[in-house]
Amino acid sequence: MTRIVPAARISASVIAAIGLALFALQIVLSIGKTGSFVGAMLVLTRFFTILTNAAVVVAMLRVGIGRVPGHRFMLAMVTAIAMVGIVYHAVLADLQNLSGLDLLTDRGFHTAIPLLTVVWWVLFGGTPGVVWRDLAWVLPWPIAYCAYALVRGAMSGIYPYPFIDLPVIGWAMLMMNVAVLAAIFAVVGAVFVAVARTRRHSLA
Repeated sequence: MTRIVPAARISASVIAAIGLALFALQIVLSIGKTGSFVGAMLVLTRFFTILTNAAVVVAMLRVGIGRVPGHRFMLAMVTAIAMVGIVYHAVLADLQNLSGLDLLTDRGFHTAIPLLTVVWWVLFGGTPGVVWRDLAWVLPWPIAYCAYALVRGAMSGIYPYPFIDLPVIGWAMLMMNVAVLAAIFAVVGAVFVAVARTRRHSLA
C-alpha cells in the first residue's frame, strides 16, 4: 500500500469532516422541506453536485485512514468537483436566491469543497501512475450522470439543471450541451493530469 504523508491525511480528513457536516445539515434542511428522509434522498440524489461531493467525502475519508484510492478515480473525482464549482459560478449561481443555512450549504458544496479539494490535489494529489491516457477516465462520470438525470427526468418530469432540461431545450441542444460539457471536462482534466505529471512526489 502506498504511504501517505501526514499532511495529506490530515488535510483530507478536514475536507471529509467539512463535507460530512454539510451533508448532515443539508439532509436536515431537506427533511424539513420534503417531510421525510426518503423524500430528502429522492431530491438530493437528483443533483450532480450532491453525488460528486459524496464521492469526494468517501475518497477523502479513505485518504484520511491511510488508503489511497486508485489514481484514475482520484483524477476523475478532482475534475468532477472542480467542474461543480466552475459550472455553478459560471452558469447557475444567479438562478438561485438563497439565504441562511440554505446559502451556507449551497456555498459549501459549490465553493468550499471544490476549492479545498483542488488545493489538496495541487499540494498532494496525482500519484506517479497518472499518465495522459488516464484523461479518458474523467468522461464516464459526467456522461453517466447525464443519462441518469434524463431517465429520472423522464420518470418524474423534473430535470435538475437547465442545460439538460430535455422538454425545454430539445434533443439537438441537449446533445450540444453534453458535448460541450464533455469537452470542458477534458480540458479541466488535462490541467490536473499536467499538475500530476509535473510533481516529482505526490502522496508517497
